Amino acid sequence: MSETSEGAPHDVSAMLSNPGLLVAAEPGRALELLERARDPEARFVAAVYRSSVDVHRTLGAGLRRQVLALDAARLGDRELAAWFAVAELPGVAPAAWTADWASGPDHRLLRTLVGHDGPVTAVATAVVDGRPVAVSGGRDATVRIWDLATGVPLHDPATGASDAVSSMTAEVRSVATAVVDRKPVAFTLYADETVLVWDLATGRAVGECVSFVEGTELDGRCVVLTRGGERTLRVWDLLTGRQIGSFPWATGLATLDGRRVVLTVDGIDADRTVRVWDLGTGSELGESLEVVRTAVLDGNLVAFTAAVDGAPCMWDLTTGRPVDIAPGDDPARSDDEGLPAGSTVTVVQGRAVAVGLDHEEPELIGDLAPARQNGVSVRGQETAVLAGCTVALTAGADGTLRFWDLTTEHHRTDGVRVICSIAPEGRPPVPSAASAPSAASAPSVDAEEQGPLWRLLSGRENGGSSRGSTVQVGSRAVREEDAVVLTAEKDGTVVVRAANGLPVGRPFTGHTDRVWSMDITETEEQAEGEPGATLAVTTALDQTVRVWDVATGRQQGSPLTGHTGQVWDVSTTTADGRPVAVTAGADHTLRVWDLADTRETGLRGAEHTGSVLAITTAVLEGRSVAVTAGADRTLRTWDLTTGQQAAAPVTDLEGETAAMTTAVVDGRVVVVTAGPGATLRVVDLAGGRDVHEPVLTHHGRVLAIATATLDGHPVAVTAGSDRTAAIWNLATGRQIGEPLTGHTSRVTAVATAVLEGRPVAVTGSWDKTVRLWDLATGRQIGEPLTGHTDWVTSVATTVVDGRPAAISKSRDKTVRLWDLATMRQTGGAQPSGTDPHGTVAVTVRDGRPVVAIGHGQTVELWEPTTGREADEPYVLPLPVDLLSTAPCGRLVVAFGPEIAVLRPTAPS
Repeated sequence: MSETSEGAPHDVSAMLSNPGLLVAAEPGRALELLERARDPEARFVAAVYRSSVDVHRTLGAGLRRQVLALDAARLGDRELAAWFAVAELPGVAPAAWTADWASGPDHRLLRTLVGHDGPVTAVATAVVDGRPVAVSGGRDATVRIWDLATGVPLHDPATGASDAVSSMTAEVRSVATAVVDRKPVAFTLYADETVLVWDLATGRAVGECVSFVEGTELDGRCVVLTRGGERTLRVWDLLTGRQIGSFPWATGLATLDGRRVVLTVDGIDADRTVRVWDLGTGSELGESLEVVRTAVLDGNLVAFTAAVDGAPCMWDLTTGRPVDIAPGDDPARSDDEGLPAGSTVTVVQGRAVAVGLDHEEPELIGDLAPARQNGVSVRGQETAVLAGCTVALTAGADGTLRFWDLTTEHHRTDGVRVICSIAPEGRPPVPSAASAPSAASAPSVDAEEQGPLWRLLSGRENGGSSRGSTVQVGSRAVREEDAVVLTAEKDGTVVVRAANGLPVGRPFTGHTDRVWSMDITETEEQAEGEPGATLAVTTALDQTVRVWDVATGRQQGSPLTGHTGQVWDVSTTTADGRPVAVTAGADHTLRVWDLADTRETGLRGAEHTGSVLAITTAVLEGRSVAVTAGADRTLRTWDLTTGQQAAAPVTDLEGETAAMTTAVVDGRVVVVTAGPGATLRVVDLAGGRDVHEPVLTHHGRVLAIATATLDGHPVAVTAGSDRTAAIWNLATGRQIGEPLTGHTSRVTAVATAVLEGRPVAVTGSWDKTVRLWDLATGRQIGEPLTGHTDWVTSVATTVVDGRPAAISKSRDKTVRLWDLATMRQTGGAQPSGTDPHGTVAVTVRDGRPVVAIGHGQTVELWEPTTGREADEPYVLPLPVDLLSTAPCGRLVVAFGPEIAVLRPTAPS
């Protein structure tokens, strides 16, 4: 991967006539030239180049050639794939493997944005300097701003403030964008409930949304008190907007002898010193005394402190008054068992005004206690009312306080909310009723934890609300005179509602679980005079993304597929004049989709809409096929030569498939599957019907399956979490003999072979051993094969120099080769990959076994007999989930919801 790319040519026609020139070109320049071209061939090549540019832009020319060939196959052009595969590159050997064909990415996928180090939980869109951008946040606690035209980040990743206790930065829960005083900004809501404001043009934090505590007069000045991050109470001059004081970790406010005072605690220090400050002057009042212990005296909680002269002093923590100790009284006799331990008492002019108790919030006491009128908390309210407008208060990085009018929520520029500042005009704001959700604005399901400030800023509740989402839709969506609201219901449907809350038109039906997020956009009027449409894009906990025509309630095309996990958020915008959606996924990526492309391609609807969980091969009606089971709970059968569907899908699987294999029963090809439990199912692959009733095993959970022939009958060998293996007659569903016992931990892998004419099984276990079993007798052959120092996760069988052999892979990151006749280790390898659970398959190249190991986005190829790398690693655009062998030395690779068939090229 150390190769470097040469400079790009200046002529797109030169690149299209020479694959080596295109492959070796600098990626940014090559893509720029391709996307400028208007020739259909050039635009298709651009689509291929763009499909995985985030992957191959950092690779050398040899690996880029490989990825481009695969992407051409994924997009259905096998000739272009072959054109890329044979590209001649100076100093680079010819490709050792190439893609015969691949199931394609969704043709509506424009770009994949990669960079987050954890699940992406939130996304919003905006326009910066005329360019559409996406703003994303995730569990890696970073905020990223992307140019949607190029897929390149505009700025370095940004993070919020670190927590003073854990030194950790909070995760980003949600993102919203707006134009504030003509500048595009983003708001990010963190798990600690702070809201930061970012300048999208610079990528820098420019402020923080703070809570309104109170407006008051202080030393002749009209001031506003706010509460922000780390519980900092800030004092602002209302006329100038400048900060005139700040008090970190403030917990209470009160009036003491006519002066406004604030109570603070020294963060997370062990002594938790409590202090009282004059709000106007910023000077500390009184003395903080260490608490020796607490006790109960005459029913009141009292604290003992050490006076300056060393004599004990006792304070009533209800009244704040000192308590005299009678001569001869011993404080040690007080019963303080189970009482809270104290840290400090703050004394001002001979009376205690505040106390800090361990593990409790410091509080004002006596006449200053919050129960009295002159003592208030500093929690504040999220919004306030100023000059009749509901406002958000923001503390700028420049040390100023601003009031943003949130009342006019329908004003938009480039589809983004417009917010303007409002001047205080010398009058302090007052608490806002918007801080409590009203019945009229509440969603149709349970209220979400996110407060009204976030609903006012974002205009929607998606990206973190599992209980419901609402979106305001343009008036032409249903009726000219009324706007409508989309509400997510608990049954997975989305209902269009009028302003009075009544349903309008048909609900959106298709999701099989709760809708998590949604957004809307509008398409332009078509050239043929067809009117544009209002489209809604929804994501749900069923891991699908769907597009709907709001007016008709009909789904537009098949679900958008590509994410390999939960899709947490969606936002829409316009790019190059076309409506697009940006989705944020648990697979650490953002994906950009063309919503105007409603074409149905030949393979659409015949592919998995979720990750492939199991894969095996067979021969069906004379054709070599691959069988895949997906997270969408379907089985699909693929012709290994053409990539077309070879049989109707089986769609009634119960749960996600954990293990799968194929066999021939009474002349019929069957697939044997195990779900998340202990049940086996045997299905006729051609007809889609069960051969017999599902078989309940004793395993607790079936972890692996292999098939063999025993006494002329097809059997399945299962391995499970109960530490045993078992043999099953596939024609009858009955168990043969007793369970195979010997492993001391769960059995995670099984394969079969023929040894000296006898069918045998090879098993691997968490007990770090590999064992060999005679299927005819049900007995273990010889001693366990030892050497692995951690769990054995995979086993496979092969033939080496005409002798049966087994290959095992362990969590110790080694691969070992075993001669089954001698029961000895004869080879092995130590792959460079760091994934201890990577998938394994064994194929044959030039008459010798080759072990294929998937880890991350790479397939490594090793010769177990020599321990040397057999070929250059094969890189894929998504993580490799599964590998399986196929005839003629081919490999079937499952990555995300897609599969590809790789074949070796010329002999090495």
